[in-house]
Amino acid sequence: MSVSVLIVEDDVDLREELADFLRGQDYAVTDVGTVREAENALTRPFDLLVLDINLPDGNGFELCHRLRPYLRSGIVMCTGRSERELRIDSLKGGADAYLVKPVDPDELVATLVSVYRRTLPTPTPLFNLPPPAQWRLDSVRTTLFSPNGASLVLTASETLLLTTLLNAPQHQISRLALLAAFKAAGTAMDGRRIETMTSRLRRKVLDSTGQQLPLTSVYGKGYSLTDHAALV
Repeated sequence: MSVSVLIVEDDVDLREELADFLRGQDYAVTDVGTVREAENALTRPFDLLVLDINLPDGNGFELCHRLRPYLRSGIVMCTGRSERELRIDSLKGGADAYLVKPVDPDELVATLVSVYRRTLPTPTPLFNLPPPAQWRLDSVRTTLFSPNGASLVLTASETLLLTTLLNAPQHQISRLALLAAFKAAGTAMDGRRIETMTSRLRRKVLDSTGQQLPLTSVYGKGYSLTDHAALV
């Protein structure tokens, strides 16, 4: 559906030039030349308004200020007056952008795109989104579940490796701390055997689930689970 624009401009030639250009850019354009015509047109909603300030029967700035509490439309003031105070007052009074004539049609389109983007409904905040699919480890049943629902049974050593990682801060642990965990569990282990086990575990998981286990070696630090994972 086309973005709808209401142009309020008393200069007929300029109004028609801008309206024709925007229609060529697939905007749905309505153009009027007075405050009264604008008020009549606004009985239906528009996505964007382009308002001149000096109009035959009123003031576009006052119209903007009056309409702002009732409109979600983006409002662009487009006028030949470039006074700093007027620009500031327009933005404070409810305008979303301020352009000075003569207006470059391409600049107008870029401004409308920017304003329209800002007036779209606010996206759902990230913290309200459903959590991403996780890798889940059942340490009692020594079973790993992948995000696509597949599962596989692990050895006791593989389960201890992943459990230790999942209990570590940020799912990252040094090689020495990992060796200590195996020693505390009464399992003989050294650095080379851990590296071999992690390599085989990644291959085993890929073959069984079709997904890459996000278990990585961190140079000089140890090992890390780099994706969403949890104990169950």
